[in-house]
Amino acid sequence: MNKQVYVNGKYFDKNDAVVSVFDRGFLFADAVYEVTAVINGFLVDWKAHFSRLKNSLKEINLNFNIQEKEIFSIQKNLIEKNKIKEGLVYIQVTRGVGERDFNFSETQFKPTIVIFTQEKKILNTDRAKEGIKIVTLEEKRWKRRDIKTTQLLASSMGKSEASKIGKDDCWFIENGFITEGSSSNAFIINDNNEVITRELSHNLLGGITRSSLLHFCKKNNMKFRESKFTELEAKNANEAFITSATNFVVPVIEIDGDKVGKGVVGSHVKKFQKLYLNEIQKRLS
Repeated sequence: MNKQVYVNGKYFDKNDAVVSVFDRGFLFADAVYEVTAVINGFLVDWKAHFSRLKNSLKEINLNFNIQEKEIFSIQKNLIEKNKIKEGLVYIQVTRGVGERDFNFSETQFKPTIVIFTQEKKILNTDRAKEGIKIVTLEEKRWKRRDIKTTQLLASSMGKSEASKIGKDDCWFIENGFITEGSSSNAFIINDNNEVITRELSHNLLGGITRSSLLHFCKKNNMKFRESKFTELEAKNANEAFITSATNFVVPVIEIDGDKVGKGVVGSHVKKFQKLYLNEIQKRLS
């Protein structure tokens, strides 16, 4: 069955969906995006994702009168058309089509919007059950990583570099501290059973799953702290994990060849996985 894709107000077969070669998203990565998980045909934390999408548009000065109800309806239509029970919905908004020019301030653009689905297993994955092994790499991305743009080459190269040496992913290091993963937020659990993740700033993306997990920690009186931590602190942690919309909560069992804790999935991460999955059932739409 061919999948349906939404482009600028119309639904297309995936083989017929196209955008202009002069679209600034293609020429300059002048675009932002969101990815929302789908469970049992329902969107996870959609309103939070939409709020971040609006913020990303604002931060790159992309004026687009985007309506939450309309975008929600399109996503639900695609989920139904493509019969997605478990997977993802991807939204990308570009500045639009125009002459190739670095300066966009003097031109009126009509934004391009693309939405499509991906069927993907995100519950009960091997990664979630067995954990992942990561490497640390020098941070080479731009300075506004809090904006969810399509400038993903450095992240793609980092994930690919990890894969080439038989590892699952990478964490980036800047000025001696872990920032985040190639497409995820980084967490450690110390000897005091305190959950630590980097505080929000321009240096990392404010993950929706990250925010939800910290909210659940507070709600359940679990200790957590938002602060910087080093590679050594991560390696010496009792447990470590990542969060993202495409993975939820995934244990990290090895960093640069060194075991984290005992090198197996720890009890606290298992607890967080169960807690998160239970809590998000209340946040489906």
